[in-house]
Amino acid sequence: MEKEALLSVKGLRTEFYTEHGAIPSVNGVTFAIKRGETVAVVGESGCGKSVTSLSIMGLISAPGKVVAGEIQFNGKDLTAISDSEYRKLRGNELSMIFQEPLTSLNPLFTIGNQLSEVILLHQNVTKAEAKQQSIDMLKKVGIPRAEQVYRSYPHSLSGGMRQRVMIAIALACSPKLLIADEPTTALDVTIQAQILHLLRTLVKENGTAILLITHDLGVVAEMADTVIVMYAGQVVEQTDVVTLFEQPAHPYTAGLLASTPKIDEHQQTLPSIEGTVPTPDTMPTGCRFSPRCPKAMARCKQEAPPMFEATKGHYVRCWLFDEKGGAAV
Repeated sequence: MEKEALLSVKGLRTEFYTEHGAIPSVNGVTFAIKRGETVAVVGESGCGKSVTSLSIMGLISAPGKVVAGEIQFNGKDLTAISDSEYRKLRGNELSMIFQEPLTSLNPLFTIGNQLSEVILLHQNVTKAEAKQQSIDMLKKVGIPRAEQVYRSYPHSLSGGMRQRVMIAIALACSPKLLIADEPTTALDVTIQAQILHLLRTLVKENGTAILLITHDLGVVAEMADTVIVMYAGQVVEQTDVVTLFEQPAHPYTAGLLASTPKIDEHQQTLPSIEGTVPTPDTMPTGCRFSPRCPKAMARCKQEAPPMFEATKGHYVRCWLFDEKGGAAV
């Protein structure tokens, strides 16, 4: 699988430095993405999804730092390249749609200025050609009156329009890998469906790989080929999307799915997972999910479980699968 992988992350550890010392936010994350594949990362807020994506993009700044692990992208070890090499990759081969478009777009520059800048930086084109490409890209992401929007400032656009502009900027140079951090947050259902359709078209036409970060399991079911479930800075389950929904193995994944409304079931109240995600400086001993887990054993509170291969291609970080004869990986 690694030979086919466009992105391969191994043992990623990202720490933030505080007055209490180094606090790991992401600890030992390992996964791979093939060309043209959509991999979804799911989990509650604070589980390390966004820090993982920012680590891949090389955007972790002080007081944070990637301290261990490998990030191989298209044959390059991103942890070993210079800042200037990273800048050549970002926005070109490796691109990201950020979670908050209003804070990601510069309020002092027009949409056209910010979109053309990306194209001029990475492509050998004139300003006139960059302008035309920018307008064409705005049209491609479904923005009406693209010429007018090109001349507009971010504050004059709606949330949905700003999100589309962010997608246009991310796609301007036809990246090999697109990281989409909650791309449909706070958008109405119609706009959400259009953006998801746009991302699917991108995969189909350009063979772009997508790392989709979301908490919306409906979006996961619609978009993903493979799903990674994160909890407290670690991957706790990884498998294909059909297996995850039909045979969730980790108690945390089962809890997430149980708390999702189902159209064919009438429920007065939805079950919830008791407790909250621990903060990086208050991680429990043993399994990080054990204080909230309905199936926790004495061993779970004392020893941290490795990843087990429950079935072929289905990986679970849970001692239950040591009991069931799963192979540690």
